[in-house]
Amino acid sequence: MKKLCGAILLAAILVVCMGMRGIIPVDVSINNDSEKVTMYAEDGRTEQFEQSEAEAQKNVGWYDNINDVISTMWNDEGKSVVVFKADIEKYRKKGYTTNHSAIFSKVTNTSTGEERDVLKADVQEYLSNGWKRGKGNVDPDQPMVCLTFDDGPSDNYTMKLLEALEKNDARATFYMLGKSVESSKKAEELISKMKEIGCEISSHTWDHTQLTTLGSNAIDKQITDTQEAIKKYSGEDPVTLRPPYGSINDDVKKFADAPIILWSMDTLDWKYLNADTVYQNTLDDIQDGDIILLHDIHKTSVEAAIKLIPALQNKGYQLVTVSEMAEAKGIDMENGKSYTDFRPSTVRKLNSSSDDSSKSSSSSDKKSSSNSDDGNDNDDKDSNKDSNKDNSKKSGSSSSSKSSSDSSKSSKSSD
Repeated sequence: MKKLCGAILLAAILVVCMGMRGIIPVDVSINNDSEKVTMYAEDGRTEQFEQSEAEAQKNVGWYDNINDVISTMWNDEGKSVVVFKADIEKYRKKGYTTNHSAIFSKVTNTSTGEERDVLKADVQEYLSNGWKRGKGNVDPDQPMVCLTFDDGPSDNYTMKLLEALEKNDARATFYMLGKSVESSKKAEELISKMKEIGCEISSHTWDHTQLTTLGSNAIDKQITDTQEAIKKYSGEDPVTLRPPYGSINDDVKKFADAPIILWSMDTLDWKYLNADTVYQNTLDDIQDGDIILLHDIHKTSVEAAIKLIPALQNKGYQLVTVSEMAEAKGIDMENGKSYTDFRPSTVRKLNSSSDDSSKSSSSSDKKSSSNSDDGNDNDDKDSNKDSNKDNSKKSGSSSSSKSSSDSSKSSKSSD
């Protein structure tokens, strides 16, 4: 009996010591009677609370799922670490990123159809051995465009859009608001469907605030809160970032932790609210490598997209995600760098210059740097037709301005 009691006491001491060292228990419930739960903080702390207190503790920074407080990060060599979220910035300074797509590229074996994620530094070796960039269902030698949808998800319209994409074996990129994800009653269903059919899930910040009007801490919060909201359902961080109004400054680039994606074709769907107009304008002006801006929160926009999907395919365009198009065009997107399109002329500039995207995407980024939301391509072909944006629409669409201050005022009022 004494030996048994001694063994029990020793086990108890070990458990206490393990807890003091910060080792996180696997089981959420620590008592047989399930009266307490173990909760986790972003800095690695653990604490036990009564079940009746658990919901209240979530409001002050505690989580009941360990996956909510950790992230996987990678460096340029492909080395991965799992860190507590409080340590993410420390590891960023060491060259790590939470964006898997910034380190790895997809390549496909043309003979077997095998797909691999390989280090960007190793891509050329694979190409020399007969592999090709991108997924097996993307032909880099054929024209392609990206349909992108901002401000969702919409419980009313997004699923109809996803069904149309799936029916036509097409994919799109969704720039979602963290606040919309959090409030959606169908977020899990919609994001699961996006992943299932190969769409790309990306960030449009938390609540569409113009980032260039915020301080660095607020910018970081807009981006990281959205990452967490999306990752809750997707299991992954957003692949790219689209800042509201296309507004970019050094702080936005610093905290983006992903490539920054603008657009080359603004459909002005938020303005027209007419499916036929949006459909025809898009078909008339489309070019290989375009990134098309739409919104899945408007019924008419989704109706236009449902018509556009087969129509664009009939014109010979592949409908792919932003990352798929970048890879197929031979562009290794960089975190904090902005891209408006992957048209042939843009690709040539990107491949021939190591300058930042404001030089390689001159027209759009010059306007973005003045806090406008233009996002036009290098040829400045698709300049914004409407400089007086309807302030009630809260879209990611363009708004021209003569000066930085004027643009900032306009963008603020549009929210």
